[in-house]
Amino acid sequence: MDNPPAKKTKLSSPTIPPPLSPSIATQLSTINSNYKTTKPYPHARITDIMDNQFCRNVIRELKENLTATYKESDLFKFYQTLDLGNLSPNTPLSLKIPSVMSLRSALFSQSFRNLIESSLSLPPNTLTSKVDCAVNVHAEGCHLLCHDDVIGSRRVSFIVYLTDEGWGEEDGGKLELYSGTTDSKTGRTEPQASPSVTLPPLFNSMSMFTVTPNLSFHSVEEVRGTKPRMSIQGWYHGKEDV
Repeated sequence: MDNPPAKKTKLSSPTIPPPLSPSIATQLSTINSNYKTTKPYPHARITDIMDNQFCRNVIRELKENLTATYKESDLFKFYQTLDLGNLSPNTPLSLKIPSVMSLRSALFSQSFRNLIESSLSLPPNTLTSKVDCAVNVHAEGCHLLCHDDVIGSRRVSFIVYLTDEGWGEEDGGKLELYSGTTDSKTGRTEPQASPSVTLPPLFNSMSMFTVTPNLSFHSVEEVRGTKPRMSIQGWYHGKEDV
């Protein structure tokens, strides 16, 4: 007697925590299939990460209630707020920025960390609950020179873009990704002089990549014009130093 055909296992849909958009689920198969083949190293982008009006609310709350401090070094020039992870609920400030706090909760959530692990081909439970993030504002002339983000237990770098909806090529501020060249004698890897890939800071999108020594070289192109390049930028941490 023939055995009955095996039942197909129905794959469960990923949990998208609100206020993040349910449409993220429809992008995952493309992200997963393209991630390992993207150049110069694996990276991913999610578009329409939240409802457009909700994103506008986040931008408005940040502009009206948070202060960004000017920071400059040999590597960077930009404005930055406090670490959003340090905001306690039900304080006078957090109560003024409910949309920001809701977005932070979603980005920090276990379900979204699971989604990132799946999207970036990381083993389950690679990412811990430790997340750093702040609002960075690159005004005219601001930039970030090439580096690889390798510090301590940083595992995934992410940027949620809160830029002007009409951001164009002429405004600059692109995320620049670099190939590396390894010296055969020293074994040291250095980024090439020019970026291999550039990604515009599109309104209501999120870029991310795994932090990898001698590989995840990137920079932020100098911003031109008067539009501020605002973003929530940070890192998901792993259990051990990378």
